[in-house]
Amino acid sequence: MAAYTAGTKGGIGTLQSTSGYGAKYGELSAADAFTIQKKFLTISKQLITMARFAQKETKPMNEGKEIRWRRYERFQVGTTVISEGVTPTSDSLQQTTISDELSQYGAWVPVTDVMLALSTDPIVSQITERQAIQMAEQMDTLAYNKFRATTSVFYADGGDFAGVMGDVNKGIHGEHTYKKMGEATDSKILAAVVRFLEKNNAKKISSVVKPASGYNTEPVAEGYFAICHPDARADIEALPNFSPVEKYANYGAVMAGEIGKAGLIRFIATTLATPYTASENEGNATENDLRANSSGNVTVYTTLVFAADAVGCVSLAGQDSVVPKVISPTPSSEDPLGQRGAVGYSYHYTCKVLNDNNMAAIHHGVTNVGG
Repeated sequence: MAAYTAGTKGGIGTLQSTSGYGAKYGELSAADAFTIQKKFLTISKQLITMARFAQKETKPMNEGKEIRWRRYERFQVGTTVISEGVTPTSDSLQQTTISDELSQYGAWVPVTDVMLALSTDPIVSQITERQAIQMAEQMDTLAYNKFRATTSVFYADGGDFAGVMGDVNKGIHGEHTYKKMGEATDSKILAAVVRFLEKNNAKKISSVVKPASGYNTEPVAEGYFAICHPDARADIEALPNFSPVEKYANYGAVMAGEIGKAGLIRFIATTLATPYTASENEGNATENDLRANSSGNVTVYTTLVFAADAVGCVSLAGQDSVVPKVISPTPSSEDPLGQRGAVGYSYHYTCKVLNDNNMAAIHHGVTNVGG
């Protein structure tokens, strides 16, 4: 499958820098704002997990909110013999356009004149470091929520699991007696996912986005990558063909959070792969010794498996991909004694599933090991 292309000049609405208190960065100078931005982006991009498997694009400032990806479809394989002197039927280039819009996100922390005057720590620096972590986790959460809405859904229920044509598009809250991945020999859920991806000619991932300030890529051992919750570690490590990262031929190629591989699938754990609670009619968790809530309804985890070109993430380009703002406590009609200020940031971001045939969402339980 050909690569996607992103970005259209123009679009719906123009992203202009806003002026909160009369200045783009509040009371920060452009030089101080750039220092914070550089530190902010370095910290946040080192922590991001989901976007490392995405087609990462940047949208220039003042070119609109709209994002477009174009996917070029494969040509059909023809077996018709060409007759002498007769022009054969031509192929036509088929493309699918996928669109989305950037949305704005942000957060702020109130500060007071007393905090700034009496604190023994650099308050603004402490806040911005934690906001950088917050932004990375927010981006990962936004991406995870978008990606797990894929229509390629599999259930580790040991019976009528998706992977059979006609079951792939089931909704999340169907009636399923959840089990652990690989628990039942008749389940073979990971084998079903790999078969689904290979059947759709989904390319294995051979490079990922570097966890650095740029958006260059770095090579990795070829395979499919799965994002799971750490609660699933015990079940994954119990898979019969599991290999921990310590046994990788090239240990230096291990990604942050990676716990090992099973066959063609490499597993990376993050607490941002949050579970949900199954409804009452989806089986009693105690029957299979699965983690559950106080009512006995099973806690369902969604493990996302990615092939190449499955998803895309877009942010604004350049220095202002994140805009820090600092307002010192200053006397005003709303704050006569100048007691209140703020430290905040904002950014534009979006993620999108580009090809449901290149990924899968596995809904499963995990062993109840306490906690």
